[in-house]
Amino acid sequence: MTPKPIALITGGAGGLGRACAARLRSTHQLVLADTALAAAEEAAAEVGALALECHVESENSVAACIQAVESSLGPIDALVTMAGVIQERHFPPEAFAQGDWDRVMGINAKGTWICCRLVGAGMAARGHGSIVTVSSIAGHGSWSTHAYGPSKAAVMNITQNLAAEWGRSGVRVNSVSPGFTKTERMEELERSRGADNQKLIRQSALGRWIRPGEVASAIAFLLSEEASAITGIDLPVDAGWLCGVRWSGSSAGEVPPAR
Repeated sequence: MTPKPIALITGGAGGLGRACAARLRSTHQLVLADTALAAAEEAAAEVGALALECHVESENSVAACIQAVESSLGPIDALVTMAGVIQERHFPPEAFAQGDWDRVMGINAKGTWICCRLVGAGMAARGHGSIVTVSSIAGHGSWSTHAYGPSKAAVMNITQNLAAEWGRSGVRVNSVSPGFTKTERMEELERSRGADNQKLIRQSALGRWIRPGEVASAIAFLLSEEASAITGIDLPVDAGWLCGVRWSGSSAGEVPPAR
């Protein structure tokens, strides 16, 4: 019996990380890495995974995590870079503390780069592997967050560069860009912001939230052999927000209602 491929999910204790683990548990041996080890262990227990502490912005921490995976299970076949932080408020540039900007960029962009570089190098040496990074619709254009949007745009560019770098070595690298996804964290923000997020939801073509499992299904597809000819792309999982939001500035004023 062929053993299941080994998948490392960073940010595995969060809502999207747990959804991804639930989706991949039947096809992969899973390792959930997170800064919050207790939460990662709880999530890992639900899917029969290994839990590890990992700080993605630290090269030493990521290297130690990889070593622990290889010692316990074997070489990593699939990587999902789910670890990230959001920027909860808009700060004008002159009021945005440099340390806060550095934190967002350090975890989202630098952390993605470190994980991909260290895991992907091993994949390339072995001649196979699949990586899915997690960007955001905020990285697709102007946004009211001067750190989060740029950090996610960087993730998409890192993804494209590595896909070209390692393609001939048998490694595929793609990204997904979730839209407004109904995680516990997003529900907390919605309660604190009132109706702000509802306006954003109405701007999407489908006019609804995205379920965490829908993002996980997109990731599972890109990791799988069904996507064997796909590399270097970004796949928005956004309920059509990127196409629908443009209607707000058109003569129609909004996406048409159901007929």
